[in-house]
Amino acid sequence: MNRSPKTGRVFQLALFCASVALMIAGCATTASYRPEMDSMKAVLTEAKAAGAETRAPKEFAAAEACMDWFTHEATEFNPFADPDAHIRGKCQAAFAALRGKVPTEAVLPPVTPQPETAQGAAEKKASPLKDIFFDFDKGTIRADMKKSLNEDVRWLKANPTASIIIEGHCDERGTREYNLALGQRRAKSTKDYLVAAGINVKRIKVISYGKERPFAPGHDESAWKLNRRAHFVLQ
Repeated sequence: MNRSPKTGRVFQLALFCASVALMIAGCATTASYRPEMDSMKAVLTEAKAAGAETRAPKEFAAAEACMDWFTHEATEFNPFADPDAHIRGKCQAAFAALRGKVPTEAVLPPVTPQPETAQGAAEKKASPLKDIFFDFDKGTIRADMKKSLNEDVRWLKANPTASIIIEGHCDERGTREYNLALGQRRAKSTKDYLVAAGINVKRIKVISYGKERPFAPGHDESAWKLNRRAHFVLQ
């Protein structure tokens, strides 16, 4: 039985709408796994720089293949695919084996040393100012952090000769370059809050350490939430 032209147009429109919906869902799925894929790439880059291809060729190849599988599962046109179910465990084991042979922490690009104050590092003052913390992948001030920032403002106004450095920090996920930029945004948004509250901008410097100086050890949210922070140092 032949379809009428009108029925055919309705069918084509329905098929087009379904395709668009699947594409949107697929993009959302890919975005949700982007930090993990970036982290895998960063580890492989660091391991390669340490000579993993010759020092641990089997482990390096397994980790590299695992990243390819994970990326394929997360980015293929199948919004209902879930890499967690059958890939993540294999990836964790592969990357753990690679770290056992070539610890990636040993090959992280070093942070450029910062000049010390006149008193030297040993004489740095402990800061009475409270750190503030950020949501994942965010540089904006959280509403629940404004109370701590307002207390910092009061202290700075009561001590008008004090100057500070605001350090921006991140958790371990994502590339070094991305986290340096994210840490900079966190430090700057904190500085902007203080300046808007009446603190002289000349009293404030900012610096980003990205993920290079974690405050809390660990590889889960209990540590990550403490490492996503802006830290105050008295000059």
